[in-house]
Amino acid sequence: MGGSGTTQLRRALARTGLAVHDKPDIVYHRYWVKQGKAARLAEFARRTEGFPVDPALGLAAVRDYLRRVAGAPATTAVLSTWAEQHLLRHCDTGPVVFVLREPTAAYRSMCEPHRHGDIASEYGGANSWYAFFYAERWRKTAEEYLALEDAGRDVALWPYEELGEHARRAGHGGIATDWDPKPPRTSPALSAETADLIKAITAQIRRTLGVRSWE
Repeated sequence: MGGSGTTQLRRALARTGLAVHDKPDIVYHRYWVKQGKAARLAEFARRTEGFPVDPALGLAAVRDYLRRVAGAPATTAVLSTWAEQHLLRHCDTGPVVFVLREPTAAYRSMCEPHRHGDIASEYGGANSWYAFFYAERWRKTAEEYLALEDAGRDVALWPYEELGEHARRAGHGGIATDWDPKPPRTSPALSAETADLIKAITAQIRRTLGVRSWE
C-alpha cells in the first residue's frame, strides 16, 4: 500500500531481471471502478504490459490472474489493493510476501507532495480525517496477512525496515541491493494527535504481528 515502498520494491525486483507488474490491482479501487470497465481493462493491460485478464473483472479474474503470474517465467507482481480488500484469502496461489512499513511513517510518506499528497489535500491535509482512513487500510492489509498465515498459506511478512535482511535470508539478496530505508520522520508533518490516532487504530494488530522495530 502507499507509503510502504512499493515503487522502490518494484524497481528493486526489476533490477534482478524479473518482469514486474506495477500494481494492476489498483483498477479494483473505487476510483477506477467509477471510470468504467473499458478504462479499467486498458489500465490493467498497461500495468501488466498486456498480460491477459478475464474481462469480467470479478473474483474469478483475480484468481486467474494470480495463477497466470505464478506460472509465468521470471514474472512477479507488486500489488496494493487486493490485500486490504481481503481478496487474497479467496485465492489459492502463492507465494505471497507482504511488505508493510510502521504505519505512522508509512502515512507520513504517503502524504508527501511528490507521492500522494494530492489525495491527502482533498481531505484537508495530513492532519485530517484522512489519517483515520489510512490507518484502517493499513490494519486491513495486516489482517489479510494474518488470515493467510492462519490458513497455512505460503506467505511471509517482510517489514519495510527489515526487508534487506529478510530478502537475503530467503535467497533474494539482489532485491536488497541499494535498499536503504530511511528512519521515520513523522514530525513536523504529522501532529502528535494524528500520530496517536494511527497508533491507536493499529495497536492491537501491531502487537499480534510482533515486529520489534514498530514498538
